[in-house]
Amino acid sequence: MTNLNYTNQNLQNCSFKGQDLAGADFSGSDLRGCNFTGATLIGTNFQKIKTGQTYRQVNILIAASIICPVVLFGFSTIAIQVSTVLFSDHSDKILNFFFAAMPLLALLFQIFIQDSITSEFPQVTTFLGIGAITILFAVMVTFTVGLAIVSTSGFSDGSSSQGFFLLLLMVISTLLSFRIFKWLIQSIQSNPGTSFRKANLTDADFSHSEVQNTDFSFAVLTGACVFDWAIKPHTQLTNVYCKYLYLEPAHQNRQPAEGNFKPGDLGRVLIRFMIK
Repeated sequence: MTNLNYTNQNLQNCSFKGQDLAGADFSGSDLRGCNFTGATLIGTNFQKIKTGQTYRQVNILIAASIICPVVLFGFSTIAIQVSTVLFSDHSDKILNFFFAAMPLLALLFQIFIQDSITSEFPQVTTFLGIGAITILFAVMVTFTVGLAIVSTSGFSDGSSSQGFFLLLLMVISTLLSFRIFKWLIQSIQSNPGTSFRKANLTDADFSHSEVQNTDFSFAVLTGACVFDWAIKPHTQLTNVYCKYLYLEPAHQNRQPAEGNFKPGDLGRVLIRFMIK
């Protein structure tokens, strides 16, 4: 029989994806960065655990924010070169058609593809999202520097009105660049570290646990004990399946006392444990 005793251990970045860990004991362990996606965790003891991001995960996201734009730029360059070689006579028309169709392609991606990719490959959409924000930030910084150079030239040429106008645009562009940079930082900070995505957490015990940057999307939480459960920012509870919870130790104080949660009731119960 597999040893299911993981008490008081540093298990950062370990993967338990898809494993049957029913009845396991993780009490007091550091589960930051752990992957329990699709795992069977019925009756598992998660008392006094800590979840969230690890430094390695943050570093990977920072690397993704640098690498994704470079890869996208390289892919675009190669695509342009290939289209030029294969369709030299019509390359301009093809490229113009492609760029003109990009909004429609984005709309089709949003409608038919994004949800399925997000559901099955959440990290892919995370990396693409961070890469897109980084590209936008790089474009805005380049634009801001260009405005600074042009506005300086305007003052040098004696056209003060033009110089002040360009200077104003530069200030606005700087503020927008700063907001985009904050958006990028927030995207990295809000990314889940520990994943219970699609896990079966029926009757699990999370008493006294510290939950932060954790993904419970599509997980089963029916019968879980959440006594003194501290939910910190960036915890995802999208499409959680939960009929009832216990708010006191040893699975006492059932909520609701009878029957199952009605739509919206689960959120009102869990919001008590939110720590901003």
